Amino acid sequence: MKRLLLLIMFTSAFSGYGQETITLTGAVLNDTIGVSQLNIVNLSLRRGTITNTNGVFEIPVRVYDTLNISAVQYESRQLIVTPVIYDRGKISFYLIPKVTELDEVVVSNINLTGDLSKDLNAVPLQVFIDPRDLGIPANARPTMTAEERRFYGATGGAGPLGSLINAISGRTKMLKKQLEISKFRALVEGNRDNFNDSVYIKSLNIPDELILDFVYYVFEDERAEAIANEGNTLGLLDFMLTKSPVYLKLKAAESVLPKNDKNNE
Repeated sequence: MKRLLLLIMFTSAFSGYGQETITLTGAVLNDTIGVSQLNIVNLSLRRGTITNTNGVFEIPVRVYDTLNISAVQYESRQLIVTPVIYDRGKISFYLIPKVTELDEVVVSNINLTGDLSKDLNAVPLQVFIDPRDLGIPANARPTMTAEERRFYGATGGAGPLGSLINAISGRTKMLKKQLEISKFRALVEGNRDNFNDSVYIKSLNIPDELILDFVYYVFEDERAEAIANEGNTLGLLDFMLTKSPVYLKLKAAESVLPKNDKNNE
């Protein structure tokens, strides 16, 4: 009889615990890219909110509710409100920047008939001339990325009037932010491969599925970029060694570490 009463009390307590709604305070930790006006939606309660200028938000949650975070400049992410997060009433996380490249469209005024023998004569052939064959030094300037071309087109390439219009309309600011996102993503992904996965897993104790997230976390600190620009690979590894314990504690508090990971025991 006592066991039955204890079981009923435990079940009731757990049920109430899971259904009680609290206000969860969250924070997006990225600081190199704008974190305001991000959409936070509790898919379980169908309630939503947005982040303020500091990337902070408040939203009602229950245990095991699913939060969806989405924005134009970041990859969408879903988080489960675990009992640990629920008890703390707080959560913090990083988002992965996203770059959307538009395909270039070339419009031709040549009418094709579908007859290959006729269309070959209608299509003008362009002869490529290498400047070096004519004794002209080749252009050593690096090729601009899509984001760099768009930003240049809205500023220096648009002329004084065009630059002014783009600045007033906010297009220049938007393109500048996209350029920053692109550069930061290239920086992180380029340095992620400085070390084999085994180094992250065995030396830094980072789970395989969190390696890229960890590298983004490391490069949120400007010191990491400075070390990387010096080409100091060993110095970067030492810096990561100082960052990994803090990162693992943060992930452990959010209950996102694999259960069989030794740092989550």
